[in-house]
Amino acid sequence: MKKLINIVLLFLSFSLYSQTIASTQSHEGKVNALLSSETESSSDNSFYSVGNDGFIIKWTSDGMGDHYQVSDLQVRLVAKNPVYGDIAVYETDGVSNHRLTVIDSKTYAKKFSKKFANSIVSISFSAKGKYLFAGTTAVNGTFVLNARTGTVIKKATDVSGIVPLILTGDSEKTAVMYSKSGTLYYYDLIGMKVKAKFSALSSLNQLTLFGTGNFKNRFIAGEKNNTIFIIDATSGKTLAQYQANSPIIFTSKSSHEDKQGLYFIADGGKNFSLQLVDQESLKKLLTGKSAASPLIIKNFTGLKSRDKFTCAAKNAETVMLGTQNGALYSMTDIPESELYSIFAITENMYQKIYDIDSDETLFYLLTKNAIFKTSYDTKAMYRLGSSFSHTNILKYNDSLILWSKGTQRPVQQMSLDGSENTKTLFTPSAQLKNLRVFKNKIVYILGTSIVAIYDMGTGANSTVYTGTSVQDAVLVNENLVVVAKTSTGKGDSAVVSVNTQTKETVPLKFNGDVVFSLSYDENKENSPVYGISINSVNGTSKTFVFSYYPKSGIQNSLFTLQSEDASAFTELEYPFVFTNIGKNQVRSYNISAGKTTVFRRSASMPLKAAASKDRVAVLNYNGSISWYNPSSQILLADWYLTTDGDWIEF
Repeated sequence: MKKLINIVLLFLSFSLYSQTIASTQSHEGKVNALLSSETESSSDNSFYSVGNDGFIIKWTSDGMGDHYQVSDLQVRLVAKNPVYGDIAVYETDGVSNHRLTVIDSKTYAKKFSKKFANSIVSISFSAKGKYLFAGTTAVNGTFVLNARTGTVIKKATDVSGIVPLILTGDSEKTAVMYSKSGTLYYYDLIGMKVKAKFSALSSLNQLTLFGTGNFKNRFIAGEKNNTIFIIDATSGKTLAQYQANSPIIFTSKSSHEDKQGLYFIADGGKNFSLQLVDQESLKKLLTGKSAASPLIIKNFTGLKSRDKFTCAAKNAETVMLGTQNGALYSMTDIPESELYSIFAITENMYQKIYDIDSDETLFYLLTKNAIFKTSYDTKAMYRLGSSFSHTNILKYNDSLILWSKGTQRPVQQMSLDGSENTKTLFTPSAQLKNLRVFKNKIVYILGTSIVAIYDMGTGANSTVYTGTSVQDAVLVNENLVVVAKTSTGKGDSAVVSVNTQTKETVPLKFNGDVVFSLSYDENKENSPVYGISINSVNGTSKTFVFSYYPKSGIQNSLFTLQSEDASAFTELEYPFVFTNIGKNQVRSYNISAGKTTVFRRSASMPLKAAASKDRVAVLNYNGSISWYNPSSQILLADWYLTTDGDWIEF
């Protein structure tokens, strides 16, 4: 048995206002971009990092990071409004979902979100914060948006090719745009048209505009084929080129002239180097003189094996680097004569909780290596046994059902009598998509086409339905299965009923194109089925949390979202229906009272909910647990499991 450790301000802190968690936890997965908060008029020495885990983290000079998950997708790009402080991020699944979202930098509240049909390669704000620019991979796919509302002011169809660099001067009258086709555009933001263009080197990556003083925004730097090129932004002329292996380019906005110029990290094989093309060299390039080689500020080592740097940023004092494995490193820009060792400011502090289930009084938590039972009120954690690397858990009478989504691993049953005895029930013949327990039967989905039932009394396995695009299924009585799927078109229903004895299949009257995440209370006679449906009309999708009576065909909507949410869940614990429709918060609907409660979320987005009579536990994307009372929006506490096996509450 373990008690939870209460942490207040040791290495974790909790903000009730912004719901962020401050710690040295690293990103889970690749760090995609870094952004320094420093400007020419501000010495703010904080950094923002974004990654594949959907988190944005603000790192301060004390090495702590304020963590907040802004998306359940990867966050690839980040930009900050220089006047209003809003943060813009690019969210994507890398396939078809591409969103540009702007959030408040203090509260992390979403101000607006705009979908794009194509991948976004650049986002930036104008100098006075009036405009937000987005360059996409579409032909003529450059957009000028109102930075405060997200309204598209202009689609710059007169700018051709992919545009990975868009920045303005202080007046905001003109924007410079670099097209990978090899054209440098000067765009009139008053008349919203091209005012001039020059030929330039094509297909450059890691584009940045830099230069200060009399040479402010005079230079463009980019990279291709392990070569860094510096271009005159007023003519497109290539001024210089420097060889560098796998370089990472960044600049400094510091007001100190000796710290200005173009910085880059070069991979030297065993070691790395921090190098600078300084202001004096840049001035010589403009006069046609040959500039000296970049200054090597320091050679350094310290990156863990099988990891690599992915991005970098700099303020007046610090260089921050992100990696493929989610770590953040920092170092000063003080020159070093000997090999310098850098160390990560982050660490993997927590283990993930993969799944959660409950009964009337207790909660059961599944981690990679173990299963625990607990209650919020006692704070005691009891280890029940090994998880056998399963990813999913279900409470069944005096046992637990263990299974693994997306695999063919055997489904097992663990006794809760203290013996830790485990037996294999059956081995799926295809990948498990979903699995549910109803009385003494397990209803499960194989792939996207088969609904099967395993009888725990007899050990018999039977296929009850075969179709296409099967999403979910519930057993509503001994002889009737309700199957949720994707409608194939006119005349086809997204919900069908199947007689488990005769296998007779009947399409049910239902309004919706895709149905999934069903919930049903087997202890309530004539209980409706609850679930999620998506309906598309004229290219516009809406998502519904519904109740549905299979016998009468009566269908009601509990919640409606004016967009598509294909990952929403429902969880029924009478009299409450829980859902995370909209992804950002969990909502509770009291069936008896007809009342809705919206739970105030934690730093991470909700993934699943479980409830006892008196408590609600929400499993978050980052593997933490958030606790609530069923009828109150107030967050009671967050629980994290450390890599050392300690449970922490804060």
